[in-house]
Amino acid sequence: MKMNNVNLGEIISQLVAEKGWSKAEFARKIGQKRQNVDASVFKKKSLDTDLVCVISRVLDCNLFDYFKPSNANHYAALKATLKIEMGEQQQDKTFTFLFGDNKVEIK
Repeated sequence: MKMNNVNLGEIISQLVAEKGWSKAEFARKIGQKRQNVDASVFKKKSLDTDLVCVISRVLDCNLFDYFKPSNANHYAALKATLKIEMGEQQQDKTFTFLFGDNKVEIK
């Protein structure tokens, strides 16, 4: 599945800039040559999973989170779907679902 709205290279470039690191410093931290980091990371829309793991560790953030749907949109869609599937006879009941640490109640 393609995630066309996520440009991982741009995100990484912004995170590196926020940390105040030079491209050379970042390249050294991820085990790449300075000359290659632009083409192999910053200008790429998608990256190899192993490289994303290394960069996530170096930046101390989970880059895979950028591929998750926003919780608000995801849970709103889930609520709407479950309300439709429950039908009118269940409208007076409350259902609670747990998704990891997230609790969703549907009335």
